[in-house]
Amino acid sequence: VAPLIRPAFAGLTASAVQTYDYAQRFIALGTPASCVQVLDTMKWDTAVVSDHVEGAEDLALAMGIDRHRPIVVAGSTGPGEEQLLMETCPPEAQLVLAPRKPERFDAVAELDPTITRRSQHPDGTVCAVAAETRLFLLDTIGELRKAYCLADVVIVGRSFLGLYGSNVLEPIALGKATIIGPFHDDFADIVSVLRSHRGIEVSDQPGLAAAELLADAPRALRLARAGHDVILSRQGASRRHAELLLQLMPDKPGTRR
Repeated sequence: VAPLIRPAFAGLTASAVQTYDYAQRFIALGTPASCVQVLDTMKWDTAVVSDHVEGAEDLALAMGIDRHRPIVVAGSTGPGEEQLLMETCPPEAQLVLAPRKPERFDAVAELDPTITRRSQHPDGTVCAVAAETRLFLLDTIGELRKAYCLADVVIVGRSFLGLYGSNVLEPIALGKATIIGPFHDDFADIVSVLRSHRGIEVSDQPGLAAAELLADAPRALRLARAGHDVILSRQGASRRHAELLLQLMPDKPGTRR
């Protein structure tokens, strides 16, 4: 199909791409090299860098999460991952499970009769749970960032059993030591950058990886800080794209940029 495709790409005025590899692909398709610019991904700009999330402490109080005990939050988990984490997460840690899809909330709750569900303890109520309670289910929408803020270690799901990963930037932007599994194709470029700067842990054994980070606080802190610094250093792609678009706009009398 080259005769059909190449003229279209050859006619591009500009091509703003995420990586050098993408740039080479556009050039191979016929885009003039002088028209291709590597501006990075705007996904970095979606990360809200902060050390506090409003309502996080209220969430812990409502669910009965003990802030004095280790907390592992597993976010955006997929089928089979909750069982894996329940079986392998260190026993001294409290495990907060946050399935990606709401339709799976009930099925996950049925995996263990001791699990405490967020939906059973709405805002304004305080959950009294036994001291040995270690399993919590975040079965609400819009509170994952609050849960991440409570975590000592974050495990990002949909990455251990053959799916394609979930967003790692949210917990890392909150300064959390973060683990993701080997299956993260949807976020491969971002994970690769973070990994090259030792800002994320990639492991096929999430329970063991979490235990090691909980047992080595200085290492967990280094991991969290490195990831945090990577995000700050890579932000700005949205601005660069906007500047490129403004440069392409024709100047017209009376037009303000």
